[in-house]
Amino acid sequence: MKALVLGGTQFISQAVAQTLVACGHETSILTRGRRPVAVAGLARHYRADRRDAESMRCLRGARFDVVFDCSGYAACDARTVLEALRPDERTAYVFLSSGAVYLPSPQPVAEDAPTGPNEAWGAYGLDKLAAEELLTCAQASAGFQLSIVRPAYVYGPGNNLYRESFLFDRLERGVPVPVPVPAGETRTQFAFIDDVVRLLLSLPGAHEGVEAFNCACPEAIGWERLVHAAAAAMGVEPHVARVPYEGVLEPRSFFPFRDCTYLLDMAKEGRFAVERPSTGLEEGMRRAYAWHRVHDPAAPDPKMTNGEVALGL
Repeated sequence: MKALVLGGTQFISQAVAQTLVACGHETSILTRGRRPVAVAGLARHYRADRRDAESMRCLRGARFDVVFDCSGYAACDARTVLEALRPDERTAYVFLSSGAVYLPSPQPVAEDAPTGPNEAWGAYGLDKLAAEELLTCAQASAGFQLSIVRPAYVYGPGNNLYRESFLFDRLERGVPVPVPVPAGETRTQFAFIDDVVRLLLSLPGAHEGVEAFNCACPEAIGWERLVHAAAAAMGVEPHVARVPYEGVLEPRSFFPFRDCTYLLDMAKEGRFAVERPSTGLEEGMRRAYAWHRVHDPAAPDPKMTNGEVALGL
């Protein structure tokens, strides 16, 4: 298989590229060339800014069996790729979207649930949705296979976002971990990086036309459960500080996740020959911490400025 990964130097896109190469596929990546490439064995590294149509001319005339779009965040990102590659019925296009495209719901949402504005996610979700819609429109005329993947929170080795590392850092220091306590119990889901990659790579040829797939471990997780799973992976006792933030602080100013129920229905995957998430939270956290101990990623979240204030509530 001849594959192009849009991205390739961070977390999900890097894991996709590494797995493709390891499986013997002829793999190229496209990045802006600003970060070092840690993937060995690539066929080619295209350097272009996908928001600059002129620089994307480097793809003109290239043809790939599969395009894994792991760096598209808005319609303009997809438009330049379509214009440069002009995919047709011989091409499978896998777009990494997000569960943030759905309207808020207290229950797990299936792929046909209403999409649109979600206050918790703001422009991020709407921009991802716009990219989905542009690709879907293009598919109708060009005939390429389009798979849209909507994951929950992705975690695990290589994560460049300060999420599980926030938990590990505080637990290693033996200091309290502040968790939001809203009026109701927030529940969310997680997807381990290896599960996400396996699903992405199983989609080419798995269906015809356009299909969207949610991606998450089915277990619904509360914040204290998340902290305890991280602590169990480390072999330490957690000290959880419950923070009644409503009307006082924004939860993202002291916690790395949005405090909203975020649940995805996973029934659809059973109707297709695709990989289903199977890594439980404890196992995923154990592997995430093993990577954290070696790499010690120092990437604090600049939004989290009220940690000490939160502990005083």
